Amino acid sequence: MNIRTWTESGNTPENRSKALTFLVCFFFSFMAWLFIKLSNEATAVIPVELHVSNIPEDLLFTHQSDSTFALSVKTTGIRILTSRNLRRTQKIEADFSTLQAMRNDNENLFFFTSSQAEVRFSLLNEITRSNLKAHPDTIFFTASQAFRKKVPVMVQQDLDLRAGFQLYDYPSANPDSVYVSGPVNLQDSITFIETEQFNIQQADKSLETTLPLVNPYPDRQVSLSHDEVDVIIPIEEFTEATAELPLKIDCPRIEEMDENNRLLLFPEKVTVFYLVALRDVRAITPDMFEAQVGCPDTTAQGSTRLRARISEHPALVEIIRLRPSEVEYIWIRNE
Repeated sequence: MNIRTWTESGNTPENRSKALTFLVCFFFSFMAWLFIKLSNEATAVIPVELHVSNIPEDLLFTHQSDSTFALSVKTTGIRILTSRNLRRTQKIEADFSTLQAMRNDNENLFFFTSSQAEVRFSLLNEITRSNLKAHPDTIFFTASQAFRKKVPVMVQQDLDLRAGFQLYDYPSANPDSVYVSGPVNLQDSITFIETEQFNIQQADKSLETTLPLVNPYPDRQVSLSHDEVDVIIPIEEFTEATAELPLKIDCPRIEEMDENNRLLLFPEKVTVFYLVALRDVRAITPDMFEAQVGCPDTTAQGSTRLRARISEHPALVEIIRLRPSEVEYIWIRNE
């Protein structure tokens, strides 16, 4: 028996032409059928998220019955396939002023209707309103009184400084205060906002970083105007310095000093030891300090000493000690 393969019998110019004609006819027939089908009316369900803007500062939405309308859209299949808007979740921005209000059990109740959603969707997508149907019928919002106030930012830090280095000033935050909003019953309990704690070991120079803010009531609808702040922590190298100061007498009982009414001090000067940043050493002079003693205790038997103290000093320094810390005195009085 003589068996011929496709190569020998079927793969001829005539057969190839017939196969090509069939494929072309099939393609156009399929496209015509598809066009007819897609030209027919079809229904698509589009999720539409509702966002309310410009909510008054003295109101806080505490409950929302739903957040999304499901819109049934009647249109052609072709439009559903070709329109990006009809194939993705859409959003409707509703200004607070467009919400309708009502009172319910001493609560502020606001609502946005499906009719309003249909109108917005129709305008945004140029679809006839009659071809739209939104569910649920209404989205309700329950609101309560809210507060908004400005509070300072407190920087939380735990620094391990190298020997000889200290904080030059308090850490500063930018911004140094933020607005806090939330339920009225929490207003008095929020007096400041802290940053997350900043930790560093063996610091020997000023630090700059960004720290997140800690929301004290994240689960109770408290919000902050900022999520983070820029922080500067000034660190300088300090050294010990001294200044010799004359002692002044701060005693109202000794109103007039003369030859017959005198308080004699031994010694008349003290030495103050203080820490100062290297950058400020030359700016500190002895006249910026004042050392004093108070009144003698006339009721104490055998008391001949007065404690010395620093009554004034520059803000840039840290007092370590006085030498001597006590001085002897003789009070000459005209009886």
